[in-house]
Amino acid sequence: MVSCSRRRALQLLGSAGVLTVSAGCSGPGSLDQLSLIASELNVSSVEALRQQEYLWDNPVDIPATTRVDFTDDTKTQYLSELFENGRVTVQQWPLVWRVSWGEETAPRPTFLEQDNTFYQVEIADEQYLERERWQFGVESVEETPPDDAVVVETPIDGSSQDKRVVEAALSAVYAGADDFLGEPEFDDLPTVEFHQGLDATASDLIPSPSFDFIKHQHSGEYYQPVTAQRRVHVPEWTYTITELTDVPSEFTTYARDEIIQYSLDNSLSTAARGVVDDAISEEDPRRYGESAPPSDKLLEVLTQLGIADDLQAIDEYPDRVDFDSVAATYDNSTYRFDFVVNP
Repeated sequence: MVSCSRRRALQLLGSAGVLTVSAGCSGPGSLDQLSLIASELNVSSVEALRQQEYLWDNPVDIPATTRVDFTDDTKTQYLSELFENGRVTVQQWPLVWRVSWGEETAPRPTFLEQDNTFYQVEIADEQYLERERWQFGVESVEETPPDDAVVVETPIDGSSQDKRVVEAALSAVYAGADDFLGEPEFDDLPTVEFHQGLDATASDLIPSPSFDFIKHQHSGEYYQPVTAQRRVHVPEWTYTITELTDVPSEFTTYARDEIIQYSLDNSLSTAARGVVDDAISEEDPRRYGESAPPSDKLLEVLTQLGIADDLQAIDEYPDRVDFDSVAATYDNSTYRFDFVVNP
């Protein structure tokens, strides 16, 4: 299985409000209408939990769901309040990772380590706020700017904030390509949002920059700035924290029980076991796939994984949906299962 890191997922997410693993992050090659994909999951030690990003000893590394990240100082302030008061309310910082679950999302177990003590952090409340926010973006232009145009070259002169905004806007244009190679693909112009950590009133880019075009110093390509004020939906999460233990072995046992919610051992028919065996196989296509509607054997597996009750008929989905990060045991091993519906 091709895995997707949290940072990559956030890059694909851009400035949207919910952290999900989107198309392109899970599953090799072309997919059937229904695909069950699996990969081995190691949650047997503290270090393994760190590697799988269930445990964070430096949560400041977790990026915000914005194209320009929050500062380390801002995140440190949030964490201080969380540990001191047992709860904190933040906007656009997914301290608890939410994964795709059909057309919705679901929280993933998240643990923190501080001063050799382990904690569990959970979402106590979630809401979406409507806010008016400035957006800055750039459009690629093929023609050379006219002689009387004001052209600046990257990195632009200006505040560190504005430099970060311009850099992020240029990167956003090519988020679907390999940096500045290839052609970008997007329906709407990707923009950088001036979130609560960026001061639009102190920016020389807002409401309009003093230049007409940006020339990228490496590619030599020209870009025209675009600004707009839009009404957006901003996610706000309230997190609570629970102290668990300072004994690594006790923590590992607790975390494993929180993460692994399902067992496929000794509960499946022979046909259903064949579905799982295909999903965990090391041979291509390294997944189990079939056309809709799901067969009885596939439904049996999806029921055991807690997916079937939330699954709709395929014609109810206008686009691809994923049911991600279901941890289950099978034949004395632990696997992460992802189920993809591809209309």
